[in-house]
Amino acid sequence: MKRYISILFAGLCMAAWSGCKKYEIEPLVKDPAYIRVFNDLTSTTDLAHGQQVTPFLTFLMDPETDAAGIPVDAAVVGDFLGTRQLFSLSYAANEANSSVGNNTTGGPLPHPDPPNLTPIKYEYPGNAHVLTAPVINGFDLSAWAQVPSGKHRIMFVIRPQNGIVFTDLSSSIRSGILLDTTITLEKGEVYTLEVVSRDLDNGKYGLYIRKEQFIHQPFDANKLYVGFVNLSGERTEDAKNGFVKVFPDKIKITASYFRYNDPASGLGGNVFYTPVPGYNNTYLTTLSTRMDTTISYHPLPMLPQSDFFFQGLLRTYVNVMTPEPSKQGTLPYFKFQYLDADVPAPDASTGSVFLTNCSADPVVYNNYNPLTTSVRSYAPNLNLVVNNKGAYHVYPTVNIMEIVYDRVFMMQIARGFEQLP
Repeated sequence: MKRYISILFAGLCMAAWSGCKKYEIEPLVKDPAYIRVFNDLTSTTDLAHGQQVTPFLTFLMDPETDAAGIPVDAAVVGDFLGTRQLFSLSYAANEANSSVGNNTTGGPLPHPDPPNLTPIKYEYPGNAHVLTAPVINGFDLSAWAQVPSGKHRIMFVIRPQNGIVFTDLSSSIRSGILLDTTITLEKGEVYTLEVVSRDLDNGKYGLYIRKEQFIHQPFDANKLYVGFVNLSGERTEDAKNGFVKVFPDKIKITASYFRYNDPASGLGGNVFYTPVPGYNNTYLTTLSTRMDTTISYHPLPMLPQSDFFFQGLLRTYVNVMTPEPSKQGTLPYFKFQYLDADVPAPDASTGSVFLTNCSADPVVYNNYNPLTTSVRSYAPNLNLVVNNKGAYHVYPTVNIMEIVYDRVFMMQIARGFEQLP
C-alpha cells in the first residue's frame, strides 16, 4: 500500500505540476492476483554439500527465451534473490527487503558474519516499485505484488552473488534453470510462492505455492493468531548438510504465554515470569505432513494494554545476542515448543525439543546473524507495538510460523493502516 500511495501521489503531482515525479506511473493491472516470492534455500555448496545448489536466485515470471530456450528477460524479474530473512512483515519495509552491504550483527564463533557488498533482496516484490495488494479482510498486504491473473510460466535461475543484473549475465549462467513450471493465479487471490528443498541429499527442489486463506477467514479483533506449516523436505543427515538441528517428521507444538513478575524480579539480578492461566506448555497442534498448503490458525489471548506498560513506560524487548538476566526484557511473550511427537519423553539434550521465544524487537531482529543458533531460538513478539505521536498502543496480529529444516521463519500479518491510531 505504501508503494501504491507513492505512485498515486506522483500521479497527482504530475496533474498539478509536470515537474513533480518520483517514479514512473505503473499501468493498472486488469483483474489482478497478488504474489509474494521467497527463497527458502539455506544450505551452501562446498565439498561437504556437493548435491546442493547455491541459494542465490533470479525469479522470472513469463520469461522471454532465445532460440536455445535460455531466458533473456521476463515480464517480471525478481533478481538477486537471497535466502529469506527469519522475520517478514505483511507490509513493505525497504530496509528489510534489499541492501548493498548490511548492518547485520555477527554472532559468536563459529558463525562470523562477513559484510555483504553486493545487492541482495530477501523477497519479491521487496522494495520494487510495483503496484501492490490493497487492504484485504482488514490486513495490510502491501508486501504482495499485483500481477495479472491467469496462467503464468515461472522460472528460477541459479545465479552468482555479484552485482551484475540478470539480463547482463552470460548465457551459460542464465541457462542454470533450477525450476521451470506453469501456475494459474485466480483473480483477487493472494499467493505466497517459495522455492523449497524437496530432498537435499539428492539435490531435488520444488516450488511451494500457498493460496492464502486468511483473506477469507474471520478473525477476532481482540485475539492473536498463530499457524504452523512444515516446509522441510525429506529427512536428511544433520551433519552432512551443516544443520545444527533438523525437525522431526511429526512435530507436536505447545505454547506458553508469560507475564513479567515485577514483585519477584530485580532482586539479585533475578528475572521471573508468570504463565498466563491456561497457557503453560499448552498443546496447540501436531504437524504430520510436509508442504501443507492449508494452515490452521490458533487463537491466543490478547492481554490488556496495561500489561505492556510499567509506571507509564513501555516494557522492554529481550536482547537476543546477550540474553543475560538484566537484558531478558519485560514485555509479555509467547514461547513455542516443537517436540518430536514420536518420542514419548522429549528432551532438549537429545535434540527432540526446539524452542522459539517470541520476545525479540521486530525492528532490529533481522539485523542479527541468522546462522547463530541463539538467534534462531528467538522470534519477534507477536504483539505489534505502534508508536503514534509518542503514544504507544499494542495490537494483535496473525502469524505464520514456517518450519524449514533447522529454523523457523515467522511471517506477521498486520491490520490495515487505517485501523491504527
